[in-house]
Amino acid sequence: MESKEIRVYNLSPDEFKESIRSIVKELLPQQKKNTDKIPFADELLTVEETLKFLKCSKQALWNWRKNGILPSYRLGNRVYYKRSDIFNKLIKQV
Repeated sequence: MESKEIRVYNLSPDEFKESIRSIVKELLPQQKKNTDKIPFADELLTVEETLKFLKCSKQALWNWRKNGILPSYRLGNRVYYKRSDIFNKLIKQV
């Protein structure tokens, strides 16, 4: 995969979205192929790990959970997310 430099501050919102889409389209097929081989693809991530992974706010993650966009799992009073569910959701969004 070749490296490309993107200057975000010079992009319009539509150009920014298109840049993100192109990056995701390049990376996700490779990741999907690799998740079949990775034994921890169904690994449960904590809320904090999921926030770091998705680089989103806690409020956004909570909204996605409450609206059924991203499935979550409860063990006791803790909430977890499956890594494979996150990848599958990202793939469907592209």
